[in-house]
Amino acid sequence: MLKLLLLAVIFWLIYAILKHYRNSVDQPPPSRNRPEDMVQCAHCQVHLPRSESVKSGELHYCSDAHRQQHQP
Repeated sequence: MLKLLLLAVIFWLIYAILKHYRNSVDQPPPSRNRPEDMVQCAHCQVHLPRSESVKSGELHYCSDAHRQQHQP
């Protein structure tokens, strides 16, 4: 009975180790946080990340309200 219990524990440890290894291999490598380009609002001159800006032509704005106010 003790041999059977010991064998079960060994198989469980092998399973846990292989599962941990498989999970670590499946995860993509950590990406490097590259700094994002900053742009300046054409209306209020505030700097903000390009992904958060509202673009109209070649100009960037911090909000749609500033885009509407700035256009003639």
